[in-house]
Amino acid sequence: MTFNKEPIIIDLAWNDAYGLGNNKIDNEHKNLFKIASKAFGVVNPNQKLEKIRSILKELILYTQVHFEDEESFMKSIGYPELDTHHQLHQKIIISMKDFTNKLSAMNINEIEKELARLIEMWFIHHIIYVDKKIFQWKLMNDIPDSTFFWQDSYKIENSLIDAQHQELFNIASEAFKRVPSKDRMQKIKDTLNKLFEYFKKHFHDEEEYMEKIKYDKLHEQIKMHQDIIDDLNNFITKVSKMTIKDIENELKEFIESALVLHILNEDKQISDWVKLKEIKEIKELKEV
Repeated sequence: MTFNKEPIIIDLAWNDAYGLGNNKIDNEHKNLFKIASKAFGVVNPNQKLEKIRSILKELILYTQVHFEDEESFMKSIGYPELDTHHQLHQKIIISMKDFTNKLSAMNINEIEKELARLIEMWFIHHIIYVDKKIFQWKLMNDIPDSTFFWQDSYKIENSLIDAQHQELFNIASEAFKRVPSKDRMQKIKDTLNKLFEYFKKHFHDEEEYMEKIKYDKLHEQIKMHQDIIDDLNNFITKVSKMTIKDIENELKEFIESALVLHILNEDKQISDWVKLKEIKEIKELKEV
């Protein structure tokens, strides 16, 4: 059994120079490096092609998810080059798929050399010369770090509810926008009151929608909605006695539980329930 004695060497160890200062984006970049590095491990030559093909498939899927997250972040901060950046992302995905389709016509040495070159362009070059611009622009325009941003994975496939969820993210982000220190507390109070009123409106509309489709967990949702309103109301009443830092920390936790986790764990069940109901109705019609 003969193994490749001269493996292609590419340094895919994470370097702090690649960091952008955003934990989510940086962690996703680190995961891309980890996935890509698996393609250069030593294995039986007979298994090498299939291993690389499998890793490329995994890499493409993860890259697509990462690009969606990165573009959601750019949208949340109003990055002016979003469209151009999106086009670059699309070109990278196309390049990855094209390379995957050419594997069968190349020998292993050619594959590894070309893959090393492409990874340099897809990730390292892209991070240093393209992604860095996002965070340089963010810094120059004094965009707050604690911006909450919408992701397509939060969709429940109802345009009104999805739009309202997005607006809740936007309102919450306002509390973190920099203003003169003397206006900081008032800005937070105004934002929390705005958030409180919009949550009530949203829950009313969402409950009307659930009632209209005869959602079987309507009453449980109503109870959870009331708990969220009560928690937010209690938070607002004690704000004046809290420090700015404590307010920001508690608001982050509240948004995570009352909005992000509620959407993913509860509201997503609504869309799943609707889909199952539609499938059941189609099945019944066929049987008739």
